[in-house]
Amino acid sequence: MRGALVDRKPRRQGLHMGINYIIRHTFMVVFCCGISLWMHAELKAKAKEQQTTIADIGCNKAYFSATALNYLAPGYGNHLQLFYKVHEARGVYEKPCGGCNECLQETPSRIVGSQATVDVFCFEPSEIHGTSLTQARDALYGPPDSTSKPAGKETKVNFHITQAAVSNFSGIARFPVNCTGNICSLADKDQQTQEVKITTVDDLMRSRGLAYLDVLKIDTEGFDPAVLAGAYESLANQRVGLLSFEYHKLWNQSGSTLKQCVHYLDDLGYSCYYDGPVLAKVSGSCWKDAYEIRRWSNIVCVRRGTGMEKELYAGSYLASAKGKTDRRKAKNLKTSKIG
Repeated sequence: MRGALVDRKPRRQGLHMGINYIIRHTFMVVFCCGISLWMHAELKAKAKEQQTTIADIGCNKAYFSATALNYLAPGYGNHLQLFYKVHEARGVYEKPCGGCNECLQETPSRIVGSQATVDVFCFEPSEIHGTSLTQARDALYGPPDSTSKPAGKETKVNFHITQAAVSNFSGIARFPVNCTGNICSLADKDQQTQEVKITTVDDLMRSRGLAYLDVLKIDTEGFDPAVLAGAYESLANQRVGLLSFEYHKLWNQSGSTLKQCVHYLDDLGYSCYYDGPVLAKVSGSCWKDAYEIRRWSNIVCVRRGTGMEKELYAGSYLASAKGKTDRRKAKNLKTSKIG
């Protein structure tokens, strides 16, 4: 882990009105299943533009990327179902539809419009997943280049697949050989393993000549803090618009805490929220140590000072509570004037 992800001195502990909401409901509703508020807001906004770049770290069966493509490249049909058909046909998966039955999700009801180009950079160390992803990619989108697209499609999807793990250093590590599930990781030492390459987000940006990542999704079964550390340059230079990562008990493997990561991102100019039907801000003075729950959940962070930050705040517990307070004040003022 880079030195940037070390514990900070305690900051002022502001009162966070959503703390009880998080502790009571995170395990039930902030799990990976379902479409989050930020995905609706961000991808509908991006659909108005011409190009989007997504890095999917821990791509697995690519259902996250497929969900995003349902917003950005609707002309293909339901991308989730298209990937599922390939995974199911191989006959190697116990749950080809995904751990949360992601393949059953319907396409968004309102689409702004198709983009000209979507670039997806899918990093997956599992050889079995990689084979399925390549078969699906070649059948659906063709090879990832900038010169051709399937006939009759408005959007060119460049789906880049790299069989590699992502961390805070580049090199070689060992990964389970027969991984067909959702929770394989570099920490699985009691299984047959094989060598896989390790890279970093910063190396991805440099090697591909990428100026900006619209969305950085991280799901590495406990090693998400290491991936964040390996994205330091990209984050420090504000070259990532929005990022989402998992947080749960497997973080013990990396020796990191949510507090460390939230403060690290705060210092780099990102505001973070617990994901869910109602977002709960955990950055800055909103942090409380009780948020270190180590339950299966997702954190979403966005560059401060952007329109997307306003979107996330509007969907947060803080905004909801402020709205109730403002309405109560207005009611009291009206009553006092009448009196």
